[in-house]
Amino acid sequence: MNFSLTEEQDIAVDSFARFLQAEIKPIVDQYRGEKIPKKAMQKALKLLLPYGMGNGLVAEKFGGYGFDEVTIGLLFEQLAMVSPDISVMILIQMEVGMLLANAPTQIRDSHLAPLLEGDLIGCIGISEPDVGSNISEIKTHAKQDGEDWLISGEKCWISNGHYSDFIVVVSKGENGAASGLALFVVDRDMGYTSANIEKMGLNGQSTAQVFFDQVRVPAERMIAPPGQGLKTMLTLLQGSRPLVGLMAVAVAQCALNESISYAQERKQFGKVIAANQLIQARIADMSIRIEASRLLLYKALDHVHRGLRSDLQAAQAKLFATEAAVEVTRHALAIHGGNGITLEFPVQDLYRIAPILTVTEGTAEMQKLIIGRILLGVAAF
Repeated sequence: MNFSLTEEQDIAVDSFARFLQAEIKPIVDQYRGEKIPKKAMQKALKLLLPYGMGNGLVAEKFGGYGFDEVTIGLLFEQLAMVSPDISVMILIQMEVGMLLANAPTQIRDSHLAPLLEGDLIGCIGISEPDVGSNISEIKTHAKQDGEDWLISGEKCWISNGHYSDFIVVVSKGENGAASGLALFVVDRDMGYTSANIEKMGLNGQSTAQVFFDQVRVPAERMIAPPGQGLKTMLTLLQGSRPLVGLMAVAVAQCALNESISYAQERKQFGKVIAANQLIQARIADMSIRIEASRLLLYKALDHVHRGLRSDLQAAQAKLFATEAAVEVTRHALAIHGGNGITLEFPVQDLYRIAPILTVTEGTAEMQKLIIGRILLGVAAF
């Protein structure tokens, strides 16, 4: 095992961090406390593309950069420290890019290149109002009508949903003897609509409900036929869950940085609070949780990079990192005392973001059930 970064990775992370401060942070500051408009979000996307954010995981033969998963993780963590909201958009773009890269040729030709160039924003429709982690219970239905399919249903908690120019939608479908979950690429101008959802945090980006009412989709827009959609989505989640975990690490690291600065400046009883044992104990605990999270997450990404089965590692890492972020931001709030709950200090924002990440890409409870099923050989769901 080698825990050191390569020289190329060191250079990439350093130059990317400086770029983020110079080019992306001004966009973030301009819309702080507001939803970032699509035009501004797309501007950020195009600025980030040369660094592999949005196109880095797609192979070079398909127009991407073909970065390894660990390098993408290193860069993604830096982005999430500057803007968790923009990192959500980038994560979804990368997920959609991976789906399209493995799609039939006609779909790659029509959608992949514009996505990788930042001209199109995509999203993925899985969750529904009554269906969360149990994907097999999806109610959105695709009915064959001649050469087309008619899709009806509602999706919920869809990141990039209101920004999206197209959606990769998971739906139930039947095609002769085959039945089960299928995947379709549906353009907005085919007729789906969306509405933003306001949350306790991460409101700078779009999380939306998406509605389908007999939306007509040509058969050539099918990525996976009925019965094959579930396997495709579960494979995708093995690589995306560690990236959600790295968003949590970024949030936690920001909370730790803010807490260290505050403790070194804030005085009580004639001395800075950094000199108090309880403050130092909290800081120590926060740093350990963050470092342990990173090690688990990069191990999971290394498994993905080497083509090894990584569902166990992805679930363990995502669960630990997101729960750790909740604890770290709670400590940060406590260190800041009364100031921590005021809008003047950023820890309150971090405190509200962290719990959201325990739900994203599979709840903490689902991660435990995945881990238990793999280790025990018995499914509890």
